Amino acid sequence: MPALRPALTTVAVLTGTALLATACSSSATSPSGSSGDAGGKQTVTFMGFYGTFQDSFTKTVIKPFEKANPDITVKYVPIQNSAEVLAKLRASTKRPVADVALMDSSVAPTANKEKLFAPLDAAKVPNLARLVPTAKSKDGYGPAVTFDSLSILYNSKNVKKAPTSWNDLWNAEYKGKLAMPVADTRGVALIIALEKILGGDYKKDIDPAIDKLKTLAPSVQTWQPSPDVYTAIQSGDADVAVGWNARGQFYKDSSQGVVQPVLPEEGTVTQVNTINLVNNSAHTAAAQKFIDYAIGAEAQKAFDDEAFYAPVNEDVRLAPETKERTQASAEQQKNQIPVDWAWLTTRYTAWVDRIKQEVIGG
Repeated sequence: MPALRPALTTVAVLTGTALLATACSSSATSPSGSSGDAGGKQTVTFMGFYGTFQDSFTKTVIKPFEKANPDITVKYVPIQNSAEVLAKLRASTKRPVADVALMDSSVAPTANKEKLFAPLDAAKVPNLARLVPTAKSKDGYGPAVTFDSLSILYNSKNVKKAPTSWNDLWNAEYKGKLAMPVADTRGVALIIALEKILGGDYKKDIDPAIDKLKTLAPSVQTWQPSPDVYTAIQSGDADVAVGWNARGQFYKDSSQGVVQPVLPEEGTVTQVNTINLVNNSAHTAAAQKFIDYAIGAEAQKAFDDEAFYAPVNEDVRLAPETKERTQASAEQQKNQIPVDWAWLTTRYTAWVDRIKQEVIGG
């Protein structure tokens, strides 16, 4: 069992929010017709997810990178989700507020199409050649940096019989104690899982899954747990929820087993975060050096050992006890529900809108 890790505190969330406000108002870079890396110490502004992700990524990726590259500082701008990144980059195309940004693979193609991101130079990012096939971008844009999967979370003190199926979300004993933050990729992934259970085809019709979710609405205590679903489960504000496996595993340790993530028996959906070079960055060479480090074997192993994501670099070998708790485990690999994310990109917003309007607001 890995050593216990510190839990996310309210202070950390408030601090992250303050950092976001400061960074977004002061970190804009000027457009660049060249690399913009003229020498001297440079600052690469990185947009990444807040909370435990920020803590682990800073510790295992950013700090070692800065030590190895004393001429580059990485400024972390915490964000809530990919939609926030997309909005901020759309509002700052000529003077981008970041040089590198994380984005969910279901949203990143939209940013690529709008030229918010730039293709990478393979000569400057040699670790692109060391990625597993599913981590590579066929168009040369930002590759995957993490693999994760959707899971059920539950509070082991309050729930006596652990859920094992997506259908268990409808159990009467959980009524009024569900946390369902599904107005994003979690909801999109859940629709795909429910379509499989219902014998449908998500490419043809998601009405069955939407109708199924509508019947769950009366049992939901909150659609937007604060500060997040993991602390809501840990505190007992909610008993059962949907969330991502990696953070669930992190909180399992930090809560001393109170938070428990579950891989449902019907299978789950892989979630991919990509790491991207922002178009018009004034520091493209330094930014690509940082991206190369983040997808390299050393950083991938260190981060995944800490945060329980599956590695994207083929040279990484996780300890068996760590691997079994990630998307790379034999059980999770066997139970992955296939998803055509390239196809889904054009439907993603419409699906999220239906969740908001018909399920949450219905």
